[in-house]
Amino acid sequence: MLSFTFSLFISLVVSHVAANPRPGRQNGTIRWVDCHENVPQPLQSTLNVTGTSFAGTLPKTLFCGEIDVPMDYTRPFDSATNNITVGFAMNRPRDPAGLLLYHAGGPGLDAASEAWFTALNISSDSAPFNLLQDFDLLAMNTRGLQFSNPLNCSFNTFFNNITFAFPSTKAEFDQYHAAMSKLFSSCGKNSTPKGIMNHTGTFEVVQDWDSIRAALGYEKVHFAGVSYGTFVSMEYVARFPERVGNFVLDAAIPHGAPFQEMITDQVGAINRLLLRADAFCLTDLTCPFHKQGNGSVVAAWDTLLARALKAPIPAAGCGEGKGCNTPVTPTDLRLGVSVIFRANPDFPLFNIALNESLHGDASLFAYQQQGDIRESIVTPLLCADFQVSGDLRTWEGFHNLSINSRVNDPHKIVYSQMWQIALMCGAWPFAVPAPSTISTELPLMLITSDFDLNLPTELTTFAWELTPKSVLVVRHGDDHTSILFPPPITPVQSIAVDFIRTGVLPGASSNEQVTVYPPGSTRGPIPGAYDVPTGSVAEDTSSIEDIR
Repeated sequence: MLSFTFSLFISLVVSHVAANPRPGRQNGTIRWVDCHENVPQPLQSTLNVTGTSFAGTLPKTLFCGEIDVPMDYTRPFDSATNNITVGFAMNRPRDPAGLLLYHAGGPGLDAASEAWFTALNISSDSAPFNLLQDFDLLAMNTRGLQFSNPLNCSFNTFFNNITFAFPSTKAEFDQYHAAMSKLFSSCGKNSTPKGIMNHTGTFEVVQDWDSIRAALGYEKVHFAGVSYGTFVSMEYVARFPERVGNFVLDAAIPHGAPFQEMITDQVGAINRLLLRADAFCLTDLTCPFHKQGNGSVVAAWDTLLARALKAPIPAAGCGEGKGCNTPVTPTDLRLGVSVIFRANPDFPLFNIALNESLHGDASLFAYQQQGDIRESIVTPLLCADFQVSGDLRTWEGFHNLSINSRVNDPHKIVYSQMWQIALMCGAWPFAVPAPSTISTELPLMLITSDFDLNLPTELTTFAWELTPKSVLVVRHGDDHTSILFPPPITPVQSIAVDFIRTGVLPGASSNEQVTVYPPGSTRGPIPGAYDVPTGSVAEDTSSIEDIR
């Protein structure tokens, strides 16, 4: 059975602690707090603590702070009626080279822990920050998360009787939307201050960022962000261009891209990854289909889906009380492919799952209801930014999104995360800004990988084409994001670090691992799935096989 995570957009940060306005607080003034009492949730197991307190020794460069800001920036700050607190952590050297802001993506991922990782010199997936320790590293948890006015939603409640991953009929669509509406209503009812659900989006987050920048006394801020962090950073670029330093946007989600285009691109990306799994199998002696040659993995998937369409497939490891469904339906298979290929695609696991399913046990593709993002903090934070309007809020409009994406879906996988976002956010009852594209003349660095599923390379290219003085760095390989890898430093990480440090964009270059497109150039076609090497050179990893 599969472990479901959502890295968009990797693990989820969920808190049920309500926050209340505290009269007497001042707007825009940092209060430094004791880090010993403010341990980020992702670090608690690493530090062997069960709560937010840590009694051990912490480095002098680690700082924790909080700042009061308006809940609603369109109204004046008021400590009693228009006030929330956002929290952050920093790694602060003696003579910093500048201010570097980090966004962890998600949305819903903890950023504060990155400052701790860097200060404690704990190995993490962020080798670039180890090369930038002479910068003030600012890692702020966005609104709705731990330390930053966490939302209080009734998770694990409203979908208990909905065992399907996504609807196949209007009746299922209505049932799904009704459950989402109840979840969102619980967030609005239980979260404080009253009205906070209208003010958790990117529009407010970038102003929180700038409030901290100003309070720290910096004129400009540099940025390194991945996935959903790129969406927020482009809003900052649009709102505060005079404050923008050297910005690195890794795996971009562009503003204003139509849902249909994003879904069609993502369906195309997962079909590319099916071919990548086949390419991997050609060089993997442990792959069950290795001796069958080119195309064997693709043929195995097509055969498995055809069988499931005739009759669901048993899952011996699943059933009542086991956390996963049996038998496995075509819907489960389609979602299962996405889960295995999401973030860091696990080709060995996928190929074994295919083989076991063809032999009558589809447990590795089975749906785990408790792992679905629909009941996580991801959902309200996403929906605060993505407006789903008109017929997309109806079954017909939603269903047409998948019908229209068939042009990019030769292997009938259907499911995409963007499709699920449209489904979930179609029930969102709170205010959302109207979508619009963002362009800029500022020199930025955008990074993508050829076979990213979470945010397909077409989306980063779309964003780059709206920034004519920016550079596009394309990593030839798999995985979502390219700067968050453990040591040793990779070519893309080196390029990103150099730009953050110097502000000088790299010139045109191309090799087996990376192609750099300078401002004003045109991106070439996405390479064929069999034309780019697989394995460690493509940053492939696996939970069941040592690839490196």
